[in-house]
Amino acid sequence: MMKTKNLAAILCFSLLISFSAGGAIVSGISCTQRWPWNGKVDIDFNLFNELEYELPVFKLGFYGQIGDGPSFPLKSITGDVKDHTVQEDGWHRVTWDAYQDLGATVDASDVKVAIVARETTIDPPYLWLNLNTYELKASFRAPSPNDPATKRTQVWFRRVEAGTFTMGASSEDRAYFKASFNNESVHSVTITKPFYIAVYQTTEAQYYKIDEERQGWESMKPMTGLDYSDLRGDNIGTNWPARGYSVDANSFFGKLRSKVGNDVIFDLPTDAQWEMACRSKGDGTFHGNLTWSDGSPYAKVGTGSNQDTNLVNISWYSYNAGSRMHDVGTLAPSTLGLYDMHGNVWEWCLDWMQDNLGTDPVTDPVGPRHQINANSLRVRRGGAFGNNPADCRIARRNPASASSSHTDYGFRMVLIQ
Repeated sequence: MMKTKNLAAILCFSLLISFSAGGAIVSGISCTQRWPWNGKVDIDFNLFNELEYELPVFKLGFYGQIGDGPSFPLKSITGDVKDHTVQEDGWHRVTWDAYQDLGATVDASDVKVAIVARETTIDPPYLWLNLNTYELKASFRAPSPNDPATKRTQVWFRRVEAGTFTMGASSEDRAYFKASFNNESVHSVTITKPFYIAVYQTTEAQYYKIDEERQGWESMKPMTGLDYSDLRGDNIGTNWPARGYSVDANSFFGKLRSKVGNDVIFDLPTDAQWEMACRSKGDGTFHGNLTWSDGSPYAKVGTGSNQDTNLVNISWYSYNAGSRMHDVGTLAPSTLGLYDMHGNVWEWCLDWMQDNLGTDPVTDPVGPRHQINANSLRVRRGGAFGNNPADCRIARRNPASASSSHTDYGFRMVLIQ
C-alpha cells in the first residue's frame, strides 16, 4: 500500500517549482492532500499574464518527480481546467489522482511538482467593447443577461466560426401567403471567415452613448426608428457592396469606428451571416433545431393560431409581446448564446433585397451589387413584437426601403476582424 504518512510529509514540504513561458507566470503553487487519504491531491496555483495586450489563455503541463528519478506527467488532472487549458488568469485549483497515475503501492521518498504554462492559439468565443474607454477585450465567459452593464456601457459579441450551412426554408416551412416566392429557396452557403455578432440587439443606452455621447442613458430596449442611412451614411455607406465596408464618417458606424480605431470594422451583418448565426448549426424553423411545437407543417398566421410554446420562450411576438418591444435579453438565448434573434424588433442587414436567391451553392454572398428596383429595398430579419410566428422564422426575409424607419426597426452589430 502507498505509505500515506510519507506522502503527507512529501506534499506538505515538497519543492514546488514554477515556470514562465510565453508571457505566463505560474506562482503560489501549493499542494494539499485530501483527508482521509484517498490518493487525491489538490493543487492551487496563480497564473499571471505578463503581456497585457495578449489574451491570457494557457495550455498547462503538470509534472511530478520522485526523488532524483525521471520526471513524469501528472495525467489524472481534474478541476478548473479543460483539456489542460486555462482560459483566464488568476487563481485556479486542480486535483491530481496520485493512485491513478502511480498506483496504490508506490513508495516515494520525495515528490516535486512543476507546472508549465504556454500560450495557446485558442480564439476567444466572446469579445466585448467597453463604451467608457472604447477598449476591445476578450472573454471565455458569456455575458450575464442580469448585468445591466452588458446592455448599457458594454457591447458583447459572440464568435461565429467559418463553415457551410443550408440557407432558406423548404416549401413546407414557408408561410402559405409567401409560398410562391423564391426568397427562401434552399441553397448551400459557405462563409470562409469567422466573424463576431452582437449578443443583443443594439440598445438605446448603447446607441446614445456611442452616437451622441450621452451619459447615464439607462434604457435597455432596442434602439429603433433608424433607417439604413442613419447607420451607414447617405453617401458612401449606401453603396454596399460596391464600396464594401466603407461608411460615412458622420454615420453611426463611422463614429463608432473612429472611437475604437478604423482597423476594427463594426457593421451590419450580411443576409447570410445573420442566418448562419441564427441557425446556430441547426436546421429548424427557429434557432437550433426548434420547429413548430405542435408539429404542424405550416407557419401559423391565422387568428387563434398564434401561440407556439417553442416560440414563446425565445421571442417577443404578437401572442406574448403585448404590442410593445421589451428590454433585450429577457428570454432564452439561442444555442450560440444570442438573444432576441426572433421577434422584438426587425434587424437591418447589409444586402439589397433579392427575391430569387437560386439553389446553387454560393460562397461569402453579399447580395446584389446594385439595387434591383427603384425602391432601394434592403433586407430585414427576425420579425418584431407585432408580428405573427410566420414572420419570426429564421428563413423569413423581409424587404424594406433603405430610407424607411419605424418603431419596430432595430439592428444588431457584427465585428469583422
